[in-house]
Amino acid sequence: MSNKQNHLPDNVPTRKIALNILLEVLQQGQSLSSLKHLTDKLEPRDGAFVRMLSFGVLRFYQQLQALLKPLMKKPLKAKDLDIQLTMLIGLFQLMHTRVPDYAVVDAAVKQVRKSRKKWAANMVNAVLRNFIRQQQALVDGLKTDEAKFAHPQWIIDRLKQDWPQNWAALLEANLSPAPMTLRINLQRSNVADYLNALQNECELTAEQLVNIPAALILSEARDVRQLPGFSQGWFSVQDAGAQLAAQILQPAAGDIILDACAAPGGKTAHLYELQPDIKLTALDVSEQRLQRVEENGQRLGFKPQLIAADAADVDSWWDGKAFDKILLDVPCSASGVIRRHPDIKQLRRADDIQALVELQREILLKSWPLLKPGGRLLYATCSLFKAENQQQIEWFLENTQDAELIEIPAGGLPQTHIETSGAGVQLFPSSFSHDGFYYALLGKKAG
Repeated sequence: MSNKQNHLPDNVPTRKIALNILLEVLQQGQSLSSLKHLTDKLEPRDGAFVRMLSFGVLRFYQQLQALLKPLMKKPLKAKDLDIQLTMLIGLFQLMHTRVPDYAVVDAAVKQVRKSRKKWAANMVNAVLRNFIRQQQALVDGLKTDEAKFAHPQWIIDRLKQDWPQNWAALLEANLSPAPMTLRINLQRSNVADYLNALQNECELTAEQLVNIPAALILSEARDVRQLPGFSQGWFSVQDAGAQLAAQILQPAAGDIILDACAAPGGKTAHLYELQPDIKLTALDVSEQRLQRVEENGQRLGFKPQLIAADAADVDSWWDGKAFDKILLDVPCSASGVIRRHPDIKQLRRADDIQALVELQREILLKSWPLLKPGGRLLYATCSLFKAENQQQIEWFLENTQDAELIEIPAGGLPQTHIETSGAGVQLFPSSFSHDGFYYALLGKKAG
């Protein structure tokens, strides 16, 4: 179980927004990222509260459902998902926040009474009060891995298969909220000065990570508008594991670089921050998402060539000039960032994986001819599944004569929660550190 979070009792409007977000995810298949606009205009405190409720319910969804089931005389109809979610929000608060029990029950009942389903108010009241009385027995009575670990069974099974020594720790790591990590723009600031600014202006502390020099993990999350230097481009929000991509690729002055799946542009920006004297093409299939790359560039001080195109449809966009380096951050299951995007557990399906593997393979095969002899291609995912990672690279090396695996120096990698025994490097999600990522650095043999 996660540490309880200290939040004061909320009001009905913020709970309603959280409920609407959950309905959009579970009924309409929308991602949490696509629903950020629902909280953008809220006061920072209210926005944080809504995110805590919506993310928290999705983080523990399978477990909360299992706990609710024995408290119900009969299942609710599909059209009453809003009532079920109101109770799940209540269960989440009772288990994982310090809001007084009476306040959780009162807020849930008030929300129902203000809706068109007043008939459910007494039921919600009874269910939540019964849970308070029976909580420990209900938790102890959880039988299935799906309920205990709050993940779909197919994810549990795949992690057991891929990581028999680590699967339980990986599932537990996914249940802890991810920390807020900054990447300091070393073209406009430095880590020491920014640490001082955090302390002096925000009374915030931050932790540096070994071998990831631009990363700062904040002691607590804050709205970026409350942090010094955001509009001036002093920093970006980016997980420490994601910051390894530019470090591993090591852009050099004069390099012609392709970022083949670039949006929203965090890794693109980091390449420029490490070496501004490069010529970079930022490619993404979504023109709308490429706007984010452009906006980030304006704030941080770089201007790549932007192309909206399918990376695999090379003939539609490539001008024939080969690249010195290619960053291939391919579409993936995102199983390594579940703690940051808990909706993945509800939106992703087991049969998605094979389709993703085939797409990744196509992009990799189509991108390889674009690389100069002697050039380097970094294959990256935010996945924990070997089919998308080690097995993908092993297949590619077996079938590509001019490709070789280049060892990534240990001095440029985290010292813990990492697996280097197979092809490439697998990072595991860990509390107050990085998310789960995979990297494989490939070199094209000259001649």
